[in-house]
Amino acid sequence: ACRRSILVMEALGGLMLDDLPPTPLAPGALERAITRLGEAPPEERTQGAPTAHGPTGPVTLPPPLHGLRVGRLRRIAPGLRHAALLRAPERSTLHLLWGKPGVSLPLHTHRGSELTYVIAGAFEDELGRFGPGDVEEADTDVTHHQVVTGPADCICLLATTGRLRFTGVLARLIQPLLPF
Repeated sequence: ACRRSILVMEALGGLMLDDLPPTPLAPGALERAITRLGEAPPEERTQGAPTAHGPTGPVTLPPPLHGLRVGRLRRIAPGLRHAALLRAPERSTLHLLWGKPGVSLPLHTHRGSELTYVIAGAFEDELGRFGPGDVEEADTDVTHHQVVTGPADCICLLATTGRLRFTGVLARLIQPLLPF
């Protein structure tokens, strides 16, 4: 149970590390690398990067998530598709969401934490505008309404520790049919 939660957090941490600026090499790093050139190469990974096939073509998940299997993106609303990547006990999940421009999630709050990492495209809500490489963090104190903005589809990883809590009557009625 904890192992899956740790995998999700490590994956998101890896994505954030990918966005950090480069740092100078440590003294002697080049010499050590040259020395290792004569050594036998380590076993190469044969597993390729997972790809999700959405309405506008494939998208490759970032390197920290290459061990995950991406299922078929299922339509959960007009212009919004979803694939569950990981499920852990106590409603901790990692989802891939693919939204068309103009699509929005209903106004909601949270029963736990929600981390949203933008792979491509952009969305806006009460907390601001989020584009590729951005991470939005929301918890039980945040109520927001995310809308896909710009001309391109928005593709996000959504990690949650608890189901969303929709505030509108219609959204609450259909929530049992939704994956989050």
